[in-house]
Amino acid sequence: MKDVEINSIEFDSRKLKPGALYVAVKGAKYDGHVYIRDVEKEGAVAVITQKRINTELPQVVVKDTRGIFGALAKRFYGDFSDFIKVGVTGTNGKTTTAFLIHSILSHAGKNPGLIGTVYYLSRTKSKAGRTTPEILDILRLFKKFKDENIDSVVMEVSSHALKLKRVEDIDFDAAVFTNLSQDHLDFHETMEEYKNAKLHLFSLLKPSGWGVYNNDDAVREEITKLRLTHSISFGTARDSDVWAQLRDDSLDGLKLVIHYAEQRYDIESSLIGAFNLYNILAAFASAIALDIDVKSIIRGIEALSAVRGRMERVVDNVFVDFAHTPSAIESILRSSRKYVRGKLILVFGCGGDRDSQKRPRMGAIATRLADLAVITSDNPRSEPPLKIIEDIKKGVVRDNYEIITDRKEAIEYAISAKEEEDIVIVAGKGHEEYQLINDKAIEFDDAEVVRKCFTNSC
Repeated sequence: MKDVEINSIEFDSRKLKPGALYVAVKGAKYDGHVYIRDVEKEGAVAVITQKRINTELPQVVVKDTRGIFGALAKRFYGDFSDFIKVGVTGTNGKTTTAFLIHSILSHAGKNPGLIGTVYYLSRTKSKAGRTTPEILDILRLFKKFKDENIDSVVMEVSSHALKLKRVEDIDFDAAVFTNLSQDHLDFHETMEEYKNAKLHLFSLLKPSGWGVYNNDDAVREEITKLRLTHSISFGTARDSDVWAQLRDDSLDGLKLVIHYAEQRYDIESSLIGAFNLYNILAAFASAIALDIDVKSIIRGIEALSAVRGRMERVVDNVFVDFAHTPSAIESILRSSRKYVRGKLILVFGCGGDRDSQKRPRMGAIATRLADLAVITSDNPRSEPPLKIIEDIKKGVVRDNYEIITDRKEAIEYAISAKEEEDIVIVAGKGHEEYQLINDKAIEFDDAEVVRKCFTNSC
């Protein structure tokens, strides 16, 4: 095999540039081996495959191309062992927890980067392609971060990423577990498999790393059995290492007292919703694990005023939130019930080609806890929207719902039905600026629809 100079590594044939090493990956929908001819034309200088392919390019055949991503990327980009790396996993709360830890690191004098659902953030901001990128893309981001003098990074780590080994070669300083409830059973098939994927994050800790976990979640028993070398728990019970009492919960935010090491700390947060108590606790405990002083921790928590698409007040008590699981919908409705003097109105749907088991559960929760539930589309993908809605209807428990398939019309209907003391929550898409319909991403932003509705009087 002749020597070749490699300028980059790529697994996406559409992004390949001349001088690249192409790694052919077989995925659920697409097989990278099919595109060997394309990458030859685009200037690839060598390929790594899982089977022998007819090509004139230098070729290395391995058993698992995805499995070698980490080693390849580290060899090319470096291992970034000097970075502080925090991974956050769990069903709900990952994004807000990651933003809180990022804010704390900033107020502790660090220069943190962020990789997550809303965007990738360093000195600059870019849209997130997926919550947790492939390891090649992660280390590319790390290289960019390092060039911008970033010294730490907070990552949301999805269960998909853990199962598909996207973070297998990252040694975390802290692994944070927020909670576990039903989601992604289209991918993981069983709750046991889903749970095990989440818990795998703890195995990726460096020897000096800390496991940070929710002591109020049922999975805590399995986490304690992992016998982590260093761990810290958070919750509302006094047997947690870090525990809290909620003093005030209003549309102005939260007031809480956090207890740690026989000391108590008063904190005021602009984040709305009692569920954010756990996100704040997770961030506080993570910062303690990273040996950050408490004053910086409190400043960082109190400085975060809001997170895009997370109980985001758009206008006049109309909120947009990413809640798209039964537990998240229940949590946001129960929290909001405390604030409302009139009706509580929810706009929601369920994604297509995803866990269909949760659809009737969400229908039941929505009609039980909201005064009016407007059932609509939410990224139907290849499924007929009405079929998804029929699945949701199977769970409704009261005749307090409307079905409006078009999401824009559903939002407009909810706002037109809103009276002065009512609260409207548009759930499911949060920060997303698109609708996934068939194989197309159609421009769509819940918050923008709400703003235009108020401007134009829908």
